[in-house]
Amino acid sequence: MNVSPPSPNSPPTTGPRLQALDAYRGLIMLTLLAGGIFHSLKGVPGWNWLYLQNEHVQWAGCVYWDLIQPSFMFMVGAAMPFALARRAALGDSWGRRLQHVLIRAFNLMAIGILLDHFGADKIQIGFIRVLQQIAVGYVIAFFFVGRSFRTQAVVVGVILVGYQLLWMFNPWNGPGGPWAMGNENIGSAFDRWMLDRNYSGYYVGLNAIPASATIIFGAMAGQLVQQTSSNGRFTPQRTMALLAVSGIAAIVFGWAVSPWFPLIKRIWTPSFAVYAAGWTTLILLAFYWAIEVKGWKRWAFPLVVVGMNSIAAYVLGNSFGGWFRSLSGAWIGGLRKPMGEAWFPVFQHALFALAAWGVLYWLYRRKIFFKA
Repeated sequence: MNVSPPSPNSPPTTGPRLQALDAYRGLIMLTLLAGGIFHSLKGVPGWNWLYLQNEHVQWAGCVYWDLIQPSFMFMVGAAMPFALARRAALGDSWGRRLQHVLIRAFNLMAIGILLDHFGADKIQIGFIRVLQQIAVGYVIAFFFVGRSFRTQAVVVGVILVGYQLLWMFNPWNGPGGPWAMGNENIGSAFDRWMLDRNYSGYYVGLNAIPASATIIFGAMAGQLVQQTSSNGRFTPQRTMALLAVSGIAAIVFGWAVSPWFPLIKRIWTPSFAVYAAGWTTLILLAFYWAIEVKGWKRWAFPLVVVGMNSIAAYVLGNSFGGWFRSLSGAWIGGLRKPMGEAWFPVFQHALFALAAWGVLYWLYRRKIFFKA
């Protein structure tokens, strides 16, 4: 990990930073920081629906919380054309850019593994956390960023169709078939072979393969936005139309095939990859329209503060939430009775989200940005 404040002597980049990407990334990270608020609403009359949208479905299906990890990965892909173009403009060769990608992937993997061991009593290496999944997909996507959209679409198709066939036709499927909830599938068999164990919740490490397609989907969207200009091949209006059509088509396709090929995030079925890519594309479109096309930027500032320091936000959310609640309980515990057992946790989680945002704002003001 490095800390990279902008230098006044730095060479120019390939263009202004796209604030829509930072704002979208900020929304995802702020959702993670504030996740405890929504989880605390479980069973609260009138608010349980919000809890259900912020808790993973048990197996098949999709709610807002199931789109968090795909959004994170999609945004990694969307930022890649800009980041790699900047490094090329600064004179980095293809080999140097590959070296940078490999180092960053290693750092992401290391951070994820370290976070997996907070509070653990033994070493257990795992690969289902979003950072480890990004590390794998980031390297795969690198080889296709900057290629034609047709080439990228073919690569995505090969990944998803190949994964679908691998999942359907193998000797490890149980009597319930390839999509049955449990550990009778090739993903769990692979984890037992590699790690001698299975993950809780029936997650599988192999889902890094279709998740790499999610990153490439993001790279395609980022590449489209990157090539947009007022008098070029892709005008803002055409870009928005393409994003809208692509997003809606992906949602419709994923939903249409779901009766036969269910939307299952825990094993990242191809139908889920396509369906989630549709929603993430539409969310990016909304930010792009509001911020880059309409020029409405002030409202997004709280999100940008978080989005420009996403690694710091992720570490804060995963490492200090429990510590904050334990510490704050001594100071605000007296409010538990008047607020009630239902709303006190909501208040406590909201305080943590506010405190985390304050730390990120302090870093933002001092131009301290953590990168893997």
